[in-house]
Amino acid sequence: MNLTNPELNDLVVEVASEKYGAGEFRRRPLMLAVEARVREVGAWTAADDVLSGSRGMKSAGLAKIDWAISHLSEHGRLTNIGRDRWKLPQSQI
Repeated sequence: MNLTNPELNDLVVEVASEKYGAGEFRRRPLMLAVEARVREVGAWTAADDVLSGSRGMKSAGLAKIDWAISHLSEHGRLTNIGRDRWKLPQSQI
């Protein structure tokens, strides 16, 4: 992926804000929406399509997006409000 971690983090928040606003969302649909945006801006590489060694069946690119979501949660930019239920904090909307 031709994005730095901070760029990917910002892109995840941007996509979540555009797609869901103040509403709740699930992790996998957000991951797929971010993947589509990364492809759209031309930052997805062939290496991103290789299956990752992470838990669950996902590509290396989706694993990196998944990691970004966890990182954003740890830093208060995304909130896990329950089992696979997420939202943006008011400060990110």
